[in-house]
Amino acid sequence: MRRVLLLALLAAGPLAAPALAKPKGDPAPTAATAAAPAAPAAPTPKDLAKLEKARIEAFAEYETQLASGQKARAADALVALVDDPAMSSFHAEAYGKLGDLFLGLDLPYAAVTAWTRAFTAADDTNSAEIGLYVPKAMATAKKVGDSAILEEPFSKNLALARTEDVRGEMAFLAAREAFHDDSFGLGLGMLKMVKEGDPIYPDAKALEGVILNQQGRPEDALTPFEAAQKAGRDKDIRFKDSLSLNMARSYYAAGNYPRAIQGYAGVSRGSEFWPQAQFERAWSHFRIDDLNGTLGVLYSLDTPFFTSWYFPEADLLRIYAMFLMCKFPEANSEIEAFRTFYKPVHTALKGWNGKSDKETFELARRYAESGAYDPLPESILRPYASEERLRSSIAAVKSADDELERLKAVSANPFSETARRWVKERRDTMVDAEGARIGARIADQEAQIGQMLDDTEIFILDILRMKSMLYEQAAAIGKMPDAARVVKRDERVRKGWREWPYEGEIWADELGYYRVDAAPECPAGLARGQK
Repeated sequence: MRRVLLLALLAAGPLAAPALAKPKGDPAPTAATAAAPAAPAAPTPKDLAKLEKARIEAFAEYETQLASGQKARAADALVALVDDPAMSSFHAEAYGKLGDLFLGLDLPYAAVTAWTRAFTAADDTNSAEIGLYVPKAMATAKKVGDSAILEEPFSKNLALARTEDVRGEMAFLAAREAFHDDSFGLGLGMLKMVKEGDPIYPDAKALEGVILNQQGRPEDALTPFEAAQKAGRDKDIRFKDSLSLNMARSYYAAGNYPRAIQGYAGVSRGSEFWPQAQFERAWSHFRIDDLNGTLGVLYSLDTPFFTSWYFPEADLLRIYAMFLMCKFPEANSEIEAFRTFYKPVHTALKGWNGKSDKETFELARRYAESGAYDPLPESILRPYASEERLRSSIAAVKSADDELERLKAVSANPFSETARRWVKERRDTMVDAEGARIGARIADQEAQIGQMLDDTEIFILDILRMKSMLYEQAAAIGKMPDAARVVKRDERVRKGWREWPYEGEIWADELGYYRVDAAPECPAGLARGQK
């Protein structure tokens, strides 16, 4: 099951470096020559005085303009400094000061891009000083909707942290970058820096559980998920529903299907995750041979409320459950309905092949903002309407576009071109990354649907084979074999409940509560598990 099973990361061992041939006559390395190189000598007072003099000269124009209140010209001076390779020793400080100036000029996005460059350029000699910009950068990044911009520089230099709370949030953002790069071990190590009581602690423990699942350790993932649940009691319902879904997935991957069912049932009915939880819960019922439970859970997804949702695997699971119960006419009808519905979907997905990342992002953004989805079926784009990652990216792109418009008002200043270039580069990077991610998902859906349509042909052949077996049995005994006998129990209405007979109507408040009581029609020799 592609949506549910959590894939284990296969860690590749290090490759041995090839041996290099040593020229004849070279002496064997001695202890002295084989030792690690000595640390560089500490700078002398004379060296420090010389460096400080060079620093004062480098920032002289900036200081002069700033003292006279000319912020724009001070920014021009800093831009000239960072563009000079000979001044690389002072670039980190210049980027930091430039971020402050941009913020004062009401250019918050440009400020964040400057600070990220400061964090990247910082080294052991100035990390303490540059680290003072971290809290301001995190607050401003949240304001423009692009905290992700800080993930990469933080992942490379956690020494920038100046206080415990800042260190925790930095470590969380750095761990997200490691997770995106599939560096799971590194991400887990970074998350250890987030201490209990830190505001980001529940999110960090939830991310730890996700990473452990990605490593194929679902049972280990339950511990951090439980810690996130305990620490996140005051978090919003979306966080809690997401956590319930991930815990259920861990139980499923661990083979504990009853607990998985309980976890999926814990996702609130009003949650954006509820339909997906229902589909995955159906698989849990299927794994314990509860075919009626499978059909009952899937029934909600077969109602008119979900006609514009994308659940082809749920339809195939329903067909398979009917097949195992020897309900061949119903299974055949479902197969025909599946092919009728998904063939046009497959055609539309194939038609999107070759579209650019920018076109794909704009398609998703248009749907999220206005509900327009042409030329793709709405079911393909629906998940992105409420996806937190896409919403954040759309908000960040809007912030960037607004700032690029404001920069036109100061286009006469040299700094404006640099600020415009940095903001536009970040904007385009986000658009391309999100478009590529969504485009890859669409391509994957196209391939999956094509395979599923092919699989329905196999289903039809399997049904014909089972029917042939039934006819062979009938020929041998002179009549069609009776269905295997099953225990029948009277249904009783529980105390405090009322029961109405089903007359074809579908009510929204009944979703998630449907029960199916379908008796298998397989003769004893064809019951599931028998050959």
